[in-house]
Amino acid sequence: MKPRLLNIALLISMLILFACFGQMKKPEQQNARKMISAPMPENGFSTGMVDHQGHLWFGSQGGGLFHFNGKTFSQFTEQNGLNSNHIFSIIEDKDQNIWLGTQQGLTKYDSEHFEHIPLPFQDTTSVWLDQVYPIINPNAAHSIIQDNQGDFWIGTGGGGAFRYDGKTFTSFLKDDGMKYEDSLHHNWIPDIKEDLDGNIWFASMSYGGLTRYDGNSFQTFLRQDGLSDDMIRQILVAKTGKLWLGFNGNRKSALTIYDGEAFSIFPLNDNNCHRNIRALYEDTKGNIWIGGINGICILSDNNFNKFLDANGYAFSDITFIIGHQKDIWFGGKNGIWKFDGQEVTSLIAN
Repeated sequence: MKPRLLNIALLISMLILFACFGQMKKPEQQNARKMISAPMPENGFSTGMVDHQGHLWFGSQGGGLFHFNGKTFSQFTEQNGLNSNHIFSIIEDKDQNIWLGTQQGLTKYDSEHFEHIPLPFQDTTSVWLDQVYPIINPNAAHSIIQDNQGDFWIGTGGGGAFRYDGKTFTSFLKDDGMKYEDSLHHNWIPDIKEDLDGNIWFASMSYGGLTRYDGNSFQTFLRQDGLSDDMIRQILVAKTGKLWLGFNGNRKSALTIYDGEAFSIFPLNDNNCHRNIRALYEDTKGNIWIGGINGICILSDNNFNKFLDANGYAFSDITFIIGHQKDIWFGGKNGIWKFDGQEVTSLIAN
C-alpha cells in the first residue's frame, strides 16, 4: 500500500476507534435514556418531587421513573434497575438519596445504583379481592416520608403502615378501617404527612379516617369526630400548621380543615371543584390548589376558581401538584405541565 493510502487507512481506523470510545459511558450514565421530550407513559404520571438541586423527579404508572434537570429528561425502568415500573411516591432523604414507593415495595437510589427493599410480605389474597378490588396490594408502597428523627413511614396499598429505621420494619394500623366481604381490613394508606409539631398523620382509603401518631400512641378520627368522610386521599400541612384533608368524594364530601383542636368542613363549589381530590398544594401566596378528576381549582380568599390555560383547557385527571421556585408543576394521567404564573408549558402530554 502506498504511504498516502496507508495514512488515510490509519486515520479512518483511529476515527472509528475514537467513536467507539466516545460511546462508552460511566455506569451511572448507562442507567438512563436522555431525551429532550420524554415519551408519555400509557397510564400517565402519579407523583412528583423536587430534590435539593432543584431537579424534578416524576413517578409514572407503567413507565418507570423520570428525571428532569431543567433541560433534558432521563427515564429509568426495570431494565435500568427499578424493582417496578409502577411508582406511587417519591421522596429525598436527609442524605440526598431518592426513595421510591412502588408496586413491589421500596427502591433506594443513591445516584449510581438502585437498591430493592421489599416490604414484609403480607398475603391477603381472596376471591372477592381479586374480583372486586384488584388495586389492593399490601406489598406495594403507596406513600412514604422520612420524619425528623430519620425514620421512614410507609403506607401500603392494603396492609396498613410500616415504620422503617433502615434495618427493621414495624407494622401499624393493619387492622384499622372497615372489614370487607372477605372479613379482612385491607387498610390502604395513600398519604402520610408530618406536621409542624412532629406528629405523623395517616390517611386511610378503607374507611379508617385520619390517624395521628404523637410519638407514643395512635389516635384515630372518624366522621363522628368531625370529618366529612372516612375515606381520605390527601393530607396537606399548611404553613399555618393547619391540616387540609382531601377525600374520595363518595359521600359528597368536602374539604375538612383541622386546626389542632377541632375539625371544620369547607364546602366545595361544585361548578369549579370536583370532590374526588387527588392532589393538594399550598403556593407561596397561601392559595390552596386542589387537583382531581375534573382538573384543578384554586382556593383564594375563600373563593374557588377553576384553573384553565389560555385556550380554556382544564387539565383533567390530576394526581400531583408541586412547587419549584416560582413555578408550579402538575401532572397526571394526561401529562406534565409547568405554570410560571402567566403561561402553561406542556413538557409531556398525550
